[in-house]
Amino acid sequence: MAFDNISLVIAGIVLVIAAGYSTHAKLNATAEFPPQVPSVGLYQGWFAGLRSRLASLSSGALDVINSGYKEFSRNERSFILPGLDRSMLLVPASQIKWIVDQADSVLDSGAMQREVLQSDWTLLDPLMAQNPIHEGVVRRDLTRSLSGLIPEIVEELEGAISDGWGSDTQRWNDVVVFETMMKVVARTSNRIFVGSPLCRNDEYLENAGAFSQDVPVAAGFLRLFPEFLKPLISLFVLIPNRWHFHKCAKHLIPFIHKRIADKTLAQKNGDLKSLPNDFTTWIINELDNHPPSERTPRKIALRLMTLNFAAVHTSTFTATNLLFDLFSSPPELGYVQEIRAEIEQALKESNGVWDKVSVAKLVKTDSALRESLRISTFMSHGMDRLVTDPKGITMKDGTQLPRGSRIGFATWALHHDDDFYPEANTYDAFRFSRAREDSVPSSQLSNKQNLAKVLEQRNLSTVTTSDRFLSFGHGRHACPGRFFAAQEMKLLLAYIILNYDIKPLAERPPNQIIAGSILPPMKATMSIRRRT
Repeated sequence: MAFDNISLVIAGIVLVIAAGYSTHAKLNATAEFPPQVPSVGLYQGWFAGLRSRLASLSSGALDVINSGYKEFSRNERSFILPGLDRSMLLVPASQIKWIVDQADSVLDSGAMQREVLQSDWTLLDPLMAQNPIHEGVVRRDLTRSLSGLIPEIVEELEGAISDGWGSDTQRWNDVVVFETMMKVVARTSNRIFVGSPLCRNDEYLENAGAFSQDVPVAAGFLRLFPEFLKPLISLFVLIPNRWHFHKCAKHLIPFIHKRIADKTLAQKNGDLKSLPNDFTTWIINELDNHPPSERTPRKIALRLMTLNFAAVHTSTFTATNLLFDLFSSPPELGYVQEIRAEIEQALKESNGVWDKVSVAKLVKTDSALRESLRISTFMSHGMDRLVTDPKGITMKDGTQLPRGSRIGFATWALHHDDDFYPEANTYDAFRFSRAREDSVPSSQLSNKQNLAKVLEQRNLSTVTTSDRFLSFGHGRHACPGRFFAAQEMKLLLAYIILNYDIKPLAERPPNQIIAGSILPPMKATMSIRRRT
């Protein structure tokens, strides 16, 4: 569309200006760290620093990180990774716990996210990230309500998948997996965010998805400029963000006005339990404890857009990777058949209705999901933190880092390390369920609900993080929405496997590496047919 072409022109102009600034001001790619710390991916010769930074955008960035992991991390040494705007120190696995244990006043995860996403600008209101009220609501209300939300999640998944994949039981049809999963995840997630019927409004969903794409693109440009230029540059760079928010606000603002009025009436009648059990209700209730400036419909709408950004794309990546990982595995391994049998048995034992107990019995399904998150993580590095202590910080090995330094860990490399995961480059759907069954006394194996609890305690369920499984982060800053995401993904896979046949893939379509992010194949298709 014409608007997209204008955006590309603006982006090109901004990139040229930014490149000029970077050439002038940032020729040394590693100057912010002590000289004794080794670096990877450095160029030599003319404009070596700028060339090293630009290389961080290329598909070879992951190879650079992996080479540093093998040469330095495995030998208990940190190394410097050049970045487009700033370099980062990647530490060995033995220091992950040290990172987790640091106070936010020393190493700050939120400050790092704000810097990388430039969220003071890209989310259109600095308070979205500086005062993330919505995260507390997700951590408390969403997680607490998960079992009661299962019927709504199932209903929306069934409708969205059927709309996207059809009901043809005779012919095989090709579907673009990423595109259809984006619509399924957006609808299902927004069923919990804003309820029905808004969660099915195509204009709202399309623009909410576009806003989610705008944020990282705008952030990439803004990071190239000094602070004093950002007010000017943002006037142009944020045009797509503002436009897509405007299109969503057309639906959200009247919706929120009505929800506030409904709450006022329910309070008057002493009937607050009649209000919908969704994020909009929870955030409106939470804002009773905050200043009036936080309670405006526009501010609430921005929090809903922020939530869409945080949830929809990551779950879409997860669903797409899961399907490609599972259905490109050799059919003779019987993964799909065993998962289908587990799903059928769980439903049989619950009279055909999904609930907390029946979902907990999906042990092999959970393993298939966790294994996909391991092998197809979309982060080349994670556990990212910003040194915020004015005095800097001294690492365990004595390395001193000044305030403003970035620190993290090579997530993808660890997830593909044979020392931690035998045959780490092979997708083994039952890697975690097999390990679980082997580690649980046989007397407990007959009770699958009990088994699921034991397995979670042993760091083997999808939602359990550890210093060896970092797809959701680790420690107190681990993704607060992972419990919802895992439940949504397991129910999504269950519906697909029960209701569709999918032709096995001879080869998995490769993921794409862009600026250190590992994206699933966007255009790849699968051949599907509705089961009878």
